[in-house]
Amino acid sequence: MKYKLTLTVFVIGLFLSSCGGQNPEKSKPVREYVAHLQAMKLGDLKQQLERDTAVLNKLIKTASFSIQLTSHFSSGEKSAVQKSAPLFSLTNNTSKLVEIFKIYCKQLYFNQNFNKNYKEDKNVLYRPRRFDFESRYSLTDNNSIIEERDSLFKPFEQDIEIVEKNYFFKGNKLAKNQIGLKRIDSIETEIKLRLPLDFEKFIIGKSAKQVLYKNQFINIEKIKDNVARLEIPISIYKDIIGYQAYNGQNLRMNTIALSSIPILSIRKDITNHLKELRDTFLAILKTDNENEAKQALSKITQKQLTAKDLMVKFQSYVSSLTKERIKELGDIPFYNEVADKGKEVIAAENQFVIVEFPDNIQTIDVIVATKFDLLQQNSIVKFNNHRSGMKFFDLNNPNIIYNTYENGKGLKYGISNKEGDKIIAAQFKELKQVGNDYFIVDNKLHWLDGANKKMVPIPQFQSYMQTLKPGYDVFEKTTGDKSAVGVVFNRNKVVLPFEYYSVDKYDKFVIGHKNNDVDEVYDLNFKRLPDQGIKTIRTINEFISSDIKYPLLFIVENDKKKKALADHTLNLLTPFKYEFIDPFFEISDYFIAGIRTPDGSSYYYGLLDKNGKEVVPFIFDNISNELDKSGRLKYILKNKHLATQLKTFLKTY
Repeated sequence: MKYKLTLTVFVIGLFLSSCGGQNPEKSKPVREYVAHLQAMKLGDLKQQLERDTAVLNKLIKTASFSIQLTSHFSSGEKSAVQKSAPLFSLTNNTSKLVEIFKIYCKQLYFNQNFNKNYKEDKNVLYRPRRFDFESRYSLTDNNSIIEERDSLFKPFEQDIEIVEKNYFFKGNKLAKNQIGLKRIDSIETEIKLRLPLDFEKFIIGKSAKQVLYKNQFINIEKIKDNVARLEIPISIYKDIIGYQAYNGQNLRMNTIALSSIPILSIRKDITNHLKELRDTFLAILKTDNENEAKQALSKITQKQLTAKDLMVKFQSYVSSLTKERIKELGDIPFYNEVADKGKEVIAAENQFVIVEFPDNIQTIDVIVATKFDLLQQNSIVKFNNHRSGMKFFDLNNPNIIYNTYENGKGLKYGISNKEGDKIIAAQFKELKQVGNDYFIVDNKLHWLDGANKKMVPIPQFQSYMQTLKPGYDVFEKTTGDKSAVGVVFNRNKVVLPFEYYSVDKYDKFVIGHKNNDVDEVYDLNFKRLPDQGIKTIRTINEFISSDIKYPLLFIVENDKKKKALADHTLNLLTPFKYEFIDPFFEISDYFIAGIRTPDGSSYYYGLLDKNGKEVVPFIFDNISNELDKSGRLKYILKNKHLATQLKTFLKTY
């Protein structure tokens, strides 16, 4: 994939000296300012307004300032289109989308950005949000995808608007300016989705330079080969729900890449206020009637004076720019700096859009929604660091990485607690958290000594894996070209030797998995338990992705490779007699098992329930772990392929 990034700046007088070297003093309140001018003699008044008009002319020139960033991912390749893509249409399953939206809201979580120097700026490009929201609406507990929800709702997810209303810390409401490094517990939000119900389209021809739609102009910067570059007013852009194009053979194409970035420009109201003020000054300069001139001063408004003050401030920044400075900053930092310096006068009133298709463009259909159903729900969104795993945090007493930024020094990372108190000052260029108390600094494992507020290197271990209980941690250790894990108390006393490839903890015991396919079981005090003839252990659902929850059962194997079913305490529910025991994808309380046929060439299939009872005889040639589209159990009996509901199957056999 090719990534293209260019910056285009349009400004008249960008490198002119600032206001002819004379910055006017900040305007007084309008009444005081007008009274001051009215007290002057006509000659003095005209001299003052001539100077101010010269300033306004430069400000108005600077008001033509605009900046656009062209950021586009592209394969850089075209492909021949063999047939037309389907005509754009909306899903007619509105009731299902409403249902998924409710699930989206219920399963919405947030993660927090702990930037000590954080500040809001809506125009800054790629600005990290203080809170990132993500819903698990399409995921099961084990992160497998629920395909129906994912495929149906995914196109609408990017249009969801999340409005933050109130913040809570330790259950109490917290003002936004008090958040700092504190880890917020929950956020009261308003979640909105404008679900399109109907649409229309307008057409852009290959040679068009401008298209009028709803009394606004869409500017076509360029249509070349298979890529179109468009400038679209925000009021239209927000309702666009798709693009399709036709090639020279009149075959319909869908987009293969789409990029969109706001164009920053001086707000229209600011420009209009400057022009109104200049018009007043020019009218006064043309008259020789003192009373008429002073009467015209009453047309000056506070908004005009404020616009002038704000533009003088921005003009000063623009005039200080040099080509060397812009090059030194680079595209995105310069764009962000302009957005920050000009935030009082700049707005994003147009969107720069790059649309790419598989083949050369003849015409483009821009699809615009004309009718919406507003889905809206108020929700309390909880904190959940689900993407990186909860092993990173002690929920009651978390250690949290934060960062600071200083010009010339860049990003530095430190550690704070839940209350936002600094434990370790921001001093590291890189800091990776692998556990609540464990971090990687300069590619080496460190332990956070919170009581003494220091980082302690522990080079004897390669990495931290998990904490089994307070003080008892699983580490990985490398000797030569071999690595293994073990359990260590307080980072110095080895409790379980470094002889395992993994260690798993369950409610009643700990399992150490050895490389020679031998599993050892310990109680929670790390005392070895009798093996009961068990050589290896795995959970019933270890190798299956499903959106259902299975009971905590284990498949255990003896030294003769025969398998049995065991409960959550590892008590055997069946004898060691099965060649395999497998779960269903969509059934939680029954399991497929197999025994060898008398000649040893194949298997007979049957079912076990969650208590280990054989609920059907082992007479089947096959039982599928996937149901058919009607939810029926598929099986083969005496070479006949059959399917029936599970209840009927159990009743029949």
